[in-house]
Order: sequence, then structure tokens, then C-alpha cells
Amino acid sequence: MTQTLVHRVGPEELDRAAEAVAEAFFDEVVTEWVIPDPVQRKQLMPLHLRDLVEKALEQGEVLATADFGAISLWLDRAAGESGDAFPGGELDIPPELAEFVRRGLIVAELTEARHPTHTAHIYLPCIGALPAHRGQGLGSALLRDKLERADAANLPVYLEASSTRNRALYARHGFEALGDPIRFPEGGPEIHPMWREPSAQV
Repeated sequence: MTQTLVHRVGPEELDRAAEAVAEAFFDEVVTEWVIPDPVQRKQLMPLHLRDLVEKALEQGEVLATADFGAISLWLDRAAGESGDAFPGGELDIPPELAEFVRRGLIVAELTEARHPTHTAHIYLPCIGALPAHRGQGLGSALLRDKLERADAANLPVYLEASSTRNRALYARHGFEALGDPIRFPEGGPEIHPMWREPSAQV
């Protein structure tokens, strides 16, 4: 089988990376809950996710396959560090975006409340393949590349899995459940915190 080429995304590729993340996560359950209307979701996601991609470029790493068929964002977190609030919390929000911002704040608050702070680690907020590239093992290739380097640096990795399929994928890569699921209100989905200790280097 041909080895998947993993590409480290540079700042000059910010817009392309944001578009890839938006397409990969367009039908993800938390995204659908935050922005239920698909037309509005398509308009808003690249704008919102651009900030997250930019943060990963500055405070971690963005990895993609060579053709951007799959993409992942990684953030370095120090012991005791808290994440930033959801963008827009202190801005003058147009009325048509108020519900999107309110639900986004709920996601940020509930996930941050459960985020481990006891030790330095790597946080994986986003990894996914674009619809036309799913089922080809691209996400696993991105995981392997980063996890090998996390192991070499003796760093654990944290994430929240939003589907049964993703939980199984992460379990195959050494992640274990970390407490109860995070449940969003108002009929929202639940996501599962997972933690991976670094594997011993041989």
C-alpha cells in the first residue's frame, strides 16, 4: 500500500486549511448542533475555523495530507493552562448570529471544564477527512505521524471523540476513555474525552 504523505501546513496556507477543516467537519454532530441550518453553516464555518487554524499554526501544528484530503489541528498545552473562550463572547454580535454564538459558548465552556490541566500535553481539537476522501485511512496516517513524535517527546495526547466510529479509531491508537461523556443541552450530542499516555520508546 502506498504510504500517505503527511504535510506540515504553513501560515501561507491558512485559508486553504480553514476551508478543508470546514468541509471535513460540515456534517460533524457538534457542528450541526451549533449551526443547524446548512446554508448558514456553510457560510460561517470557514470564518470561525480560520481563527482555530491560525491558533494551531501559532501554538502547535497543522498537519494535512498532500492534497488536503484530510487535515488535523494540534495544540500544545502547558500544565495548568486554560483554553481561550469561544470567539465572539465579548463582541457586538449581529442578531442573526446570536444563537450560533450562544451554543458555541456552551461547547467551549463544557469542554474546557473537562480539559485536563495536571500536566503538559498535546490537544487534538480537530481531525477529519473531506467526504470524498473518507475510508482511505488518511486520518490514521495523520494520527500515526503526530503520535510517533508525541511518544518521542514523552507527551500525552488529549481529545474529544464525537462518534462511536471515531472512539474505536482512537482506541486502536492507544487512547482510553477519560471519565463520563460531555453532554450538550437542548437535545445536543455527547462527546467522549479520551487520553493517551506516551508509548515507551524501544
